[in-house]
Amino acid sequence: MVQRKAYRSDLTDAQWKRIKPLLPKPKWTGRTPVDDREVINGILYVLATGCPWEYLPHDINASYQTCHRRLLDYQRRRVWQKIVADLLKEAYRTGFINLKNAYHDASVVKSKKGAKKK
Repeated sequence: MVQRKAYRSDLTDAQWKRIKPLLPKPKWTGRTPVDDREVINGILYVLATGCPWEYLPHDINASYQTCHRRLLDYQRRRVWQKIVADLLKEAYRTGFINLKNAYHDASVVKSKKGAKKK
Protein backbone atom coordinates (compact mmCIF):
# COMPACT_ATOMS: atom_id res chain seq x y z
CA MET A 1 0.00 0.00 0.00
CA VAL A 2 1.35 3.39 -0.99
CA GLN A 3 1.36 5.92 1.81
CA ARG A 4 -0.79 8.94 1.08
CA LYS A 5 -0.27 12.44 2.37
CA ALA A 6 -2.09 12.81 5.68
CA TYR A 7 -5.10 15.09 6.06
CA ARG A 8 -5.43 17.31 9.12
CA SER A 9 -8.34 15.16 10.30
CA ASP A 10 -6.33 11.90 10.18
CA LEU A 11 -5.50 10.00 13.35
CA THR A 12 -1.93 10.26 14.57
CA ASP A 13 -0.05 7.06 15.33
CA ALA A 14 -0.52 7.62 19.07
CA GLN A 15 -4.26 8.22 18.67
CA TRP A 16 -4.63 5.12 16.52
CA LYS A 17 -2.70 3.02 19.03
CA ARG A 18 -5.03 4.28 21.76
CA ILE A 19 -8.38 3.52 20.07
CA LYS A 20 -7.52 0.42 18.02
CA PRO A 21 -8.18 -2.05 20.88
CA LEU A 22 -11.60 -0.43 21.47
CA LEU A 23 -12.87 -1.13 17.96
CA PRO A 24 -14.89 -4.27 17.32
CA LYS A 25 -13.15 -7.07 15.47
CA PRO A 26 -14.16 -7.16 11.79
CA LYS A 27 -16.40 -9.98 10.64
CA TRP A 28 -14.94 -12.24 8.00
CA THR A 29 -17.13 -11.94 4.92
CA GLY A 30 -14.85 -13.48 2.33
CA ARG A 31 -13.74 -10.08 1.11
CA THR A 32 -10.42 -8.52 1.95
CA PRO A 33 -11.12 -6.45 5.06
CA VAL A 34 -10.82 -2.68 4.73
CA ASP A 35 -8.18 -1.09 6.94
CA ASP A 36 -9.95 0.17 10.09
CA ARG A 37 -7.65 3.16 10.38
CA GLU A 38 -8.51 4.33 6.85
CA VAL A 39 -12.21 3.94 7.61
CA ILE A 40 -11.86 6.05 10.77
CA ASN A 41 -9.83 8.62 8.81
CA GLY A 42 -12.59 8.73 6.19
CA ILE A 43 -15.24 9.23 8.87
CA LEU A 44 -13.19 11.97 10.54
CA TYR A 45 -12.60 13.70 7.20
CA VAL A 46 -16.33 13.92 6.46
CA LEU A 47 -17.15 15.02 10.02
CA ALA A 48 -14.37 17.64 10.05
CA THR A 49 -15.07 19.12 6.62
CA GLY A 50 -18.84 18.68 6.49
CA CYS A 51 -18.63 17.42 2.93
CA PRO A 52 -21.12 14.86 1.59
CA TRP A 53 -20.01 11.23 1.84
CA GLU A 54 -19.77 11.01 -1.94
CA TYR A 55 -17.04 13.69 -1.91
CA LEU A 56 -14.68 11.65 0.23
CA PRO A 57 -11.24 11.98 -1.42
CA HIS A 58 -10.22 9.10 -3.66
CA ASP A 59 -6.85 8.67 -1.99
CA ILE A 60 -8.49 7.52 1.25
CA ASN A 61 -8.35 3.77 0.85
CA ALA A 62 -11.94 3.12 1.92
CA SER A 63 -15.11 3.82 -0.03
CA TYR A 64 -17.57 6.37 1.20
CA GLN A 65 -20.17 3.60 1.50
CA THR A 66 -17.90 1.59 3.80
CA CYS A 67 -17.08 4.65 5.92
CA HIS A 68 -20.75 5.61 6.26
CA ARG A 69 -21.84 2.04 7.02
CA ARG A 70 -19.12 1.67 9.65
CA LEU A 71 -20.06 5.02 11.25
CA LEU A 72 -23.64 3.82 11.68
CA ASP A 73 -22.46 0.43 12.94
CA TYR A 74 -20.18 2.07 15.51
CA GLN A 75 -23.04 4.29 16.66
CA ARG A 76 -25.34 1.28 17.03
CA ARG A 77 -22.70 -0.66 18.97
CA ARG A 78 -21.86 2.38 21.16
CA VAL A 79 -18.20 2.30 20.11
CA TRP A 80 -17.88 6.09 20.24
CA GLN A 81 -19.15 6.16 23.83
CA LYS A 82 -16.62 3.48 24.80
CA ILE A 83 -13.80 5.50 23.23
CA VAL A 84 -14.82 8.70 25.03
CA ALA A 85 -15.22 6.86 28.36
CA ASP A 86 -11.77 5.30 27.96
CA LEU A 87 -10.18 8.64 27.11
CA LEU A 88 -11.86 10.31 30.09
CA LYS A 89 -10.67 7.53 32.40
CA GLU A 90 -7.12 8.03 31.13
CA ALA A 91 -7.40 11.81 31.55
CA TYR A 92 -8.52 11.37 35.17
CA ARG A 93 -5.77 8.84 35.85
CA THR A 94 -3.03 11.10 34.50
CA GLY A 95 -4.37 14.21 36.24
CA PHE A 96 -5.23 15.98 33.01
CA ILE A 97 -8.79 16.39 34.31
CA ASN A 98 -9.63 16.98 37.95
CA LEU A 99 -13.27 17.56 38.81
CA LYS A 100 -12.91 17.26 42.58
CA ASN A 101 -12.96 21.03 42.92
CA ALA A 102 -15.48 21.74 40.18
CA TYR A 103 -18.66 23.61 41.03
CA HIS A 104 -21.93 23.69 39.23
CA ASP A 105 -23.75 26.99 39.29
CA ALA A 106 -27.45 26.26 39.32
CA SER A 107 -28.66 29.70 40.24
CA VAL A 108 -31.59 30.94 38.23
CA VAL A 109 -31.95 34.68 38.43
CA LYS A 110 -33.95 36.77 36.02
CA SER A 111 -31.99 39.61 34.56
CA LYS A 112 -33.49 43.03 35.06
CA LYS A 113 -34.30 45.22 32.11
CA GLY A 114 -32.30 48.16 33.32
CA ALA A 115 -31.85 49.91 36.61
CA LYS A 116 -34.86 50.96 38.67
CA LYS A 117 -35.68 54.64 38.43
CA LYS A 118 -36.06 56.56 41.63
